[in-house]
Amino acid sequence: MKLSDTIQTTCPHCGSIFRLSGDQLESARGKVRCGECSQIFNALLSLENYTGEFDESLIQQQQAEKNTVLSDTQIAPPVDEPVTLKQAMYGENHKSSSSFKPLLWVAGILLLVITVIIQTVYYQRYTLISSPHYQQQILNLCQVLPCDESRFSNLAQIKILDRNIFTHPTRKDALMVSGSFVNKASFSQAVPSLLINLSDSQGNFIANRLFKSEEFLADITINRLKPGKPVQFRLEIIDPGNEALAYEFEFYS
Repeated sequence: MKLSDTIQTTCPHCGSIFRLSGDQLESARGKVRCGECSQIFNALLSLENYTGEFDESLIQQQQAEKNTVLSDTQIAPPVDEPVTLKQAMYGENHKSSSSFKPLLWVAGILLLVITVIIQTVYYQRYTLISSPHYQQQILNLCQVLPCDESRFSNLAQIKILDRNIFTHPTRKDALMVSGSFVNKASFSQAVPSLLINLSDSQGNFIANRLFKSEEFLADITINRLKPGKPVQFRLEIIDPGNEALAYEFEFYS
């Protein structure tokens, strides 16, 4: 038996119509798997565009097989192994390409998850920047997406390097406070205000005062703190007397 090169068959389960390669169909002895409903059927029993004649014994054999429930144990490899209609239509190379479909699904899902993560980080960037764990990732993201770095702030990363408190050299009943601090964040920050708390030896509060940047910066032209660059400060306060033994420094936005 020799089938023509262009053959049309219909899946008896779902009614899908396919155009097949005669050589591929002959090699599978007519057993194919529908690409739409995945059911196995004998394509030789529903051929169209076939001008040849079937051997009577072959027709009887195909009719008998039609009434037989097909299972994996009934398909004798390798000759009788069913092929999909797409394999019959496009050859064995299509089978190998279809094996990549699960990988494409996985890749698509991973891409979607990554996109959602990037969007979440981007929309929360001004909040997450306060955590040192996310700063570098956010700064890298801001290289490709617009960010307003003037809104980046983390006062906890502004550290006092040194401080000195001594009697004012020219003013009576006054103290001179000097020192330096540094921005340890990976981004520049606006110069904060400086709060000085005074307490006695028992830790009891005595007094405090909040100083603006123009009141304590040695260089008043500085308006942002660059990463890792120390900044000098100097200010004058009223001498609270011998009771004030502890001085605490805090930064406020």
